[in-house]
Amino acid sequence: MAAQGAGQRGARDPVQTEIDIRKVSKVFGQGTAAFHALTDIDLQIRSGEFFTLLGPSGCGKTTLLRVIAGFEQPTGGSLQIDGKEVAGLGPNQRPVNTVFQNYALFPHMTVAQNIGFGLKMQGRPRAEVAATTDEMLNLVKMEEMAERKPSEISGGQQQRVALARALAPRPRVLLLDEPLSALDLKLRKEMQGELKRLQSETGITFVFVTHDQEEALTMSDRIAVMNKGRILQLGSPHEIYHSPTERFVADFIGDTNFLELPVSAVEGAEATVTLPGGNGTAARLPDGMTPRPGEKVITVIRPEQAHLVEDGPADLQAEVETAVFFGTDTHVHLRLPDGQGFILRRQNVDHMAEPAPGTRVGLRLSPGALRVLRG
Repeated sequence: MAAQGAGQRGARDPVQTEIDIRKVSKVFGQGTAAFHALTDIDLQIRSGEFFTLLGPSGCGKTTLLRVIAGFEQPTGGSLQIDGKEVAGLGPNQRPVNTVFQNYALFPHMTVAQNIGFGLKMQGRPRAEVAATTDEMLNLVKMEEMAERKPSEISGGQQQRVALARALAPRPRVLLLDEPLSALDLKLRKEMQGELKRLQSETGITFVFVTHDQEEALTMSDRIAVMNKGRILQLGSPHEIYHSPTERFVADFIGDTNFLELPVSAVEGAEATVTLPGGNGTAARLPDGMTPRPGEKVITVIRPEQAHLVEDGPADLQAEVETAVFFGTDTHVHLRLPDGQGFILRRQNVDHMAEPAPGTRVGLRLSPGALRVLRG
């Protein structure tokens, strides 16, 4: 169980750094068999924020969480929590607690006993254990289930108990290793809201690991997208989705159109690129990137940032290949004049007819929608 923290801190300064990670690496094995799970991780997680480590399986996100928790020690670098160096310390010597995928509840204990177990092991007074247990039961809305065993409650309720048990010692940081992965879709969406509510009400720093992009976008204050042991991009959900700087990030987060386009001019942070068909349009450049006129670059545009044009000028011309109905929206698969594919997402309002295959259509791009990627 975690060491005792400073209590619930809903009013803490959100700019304060809670976790400071500098040049952290983690290598498993030696010599030619060595595997670099983490490479030069630099990351500052703010006090009181909901922070998500997002990436595919094997990207290093769970290893980084385990390094923060103390279940793995870094091969190199510095790791501070609340201004104190913790590299080398075990999990019970850090002001953190962890919620795992399988919840690990004690089957022979009641819900209340599970929640109070860690406090009891820390030698807290009986009255404090009882009061904190009641507080946590109220926080996760499980008062009526207090005397039930884990086998007598649902998977979502078990997850709430695991959260309450982890929050009871009031750690400075709560680490969550894909805790929603075992739940069905509807319950998972409900628990996303519950997790965000709990984090907001307690003011505790949450560090959440997931491979689910929707979870990350829905719940997070900031997201670090990881791949191959490195952080590729760090930012708010809006920044990660609308302003990706790396092709991997753009491809991993949401549906994406990639267009290879020639640059005709560069001015400041924007390039003018030539669209298939000859029209020029502005595209935002990543920091520090200055392509030469004539050079081809990879650009990205989200499917919902292109719109069918019935009358008037259009940025692009295309031919409809197929239209797929998804209920709330329709995905229109198109072919551009140079042969590149393009997907447009259109909301279904007023029972609009789906465009027929072979139809020639115009496309208008939202201002600022096109962005250049690093690679």
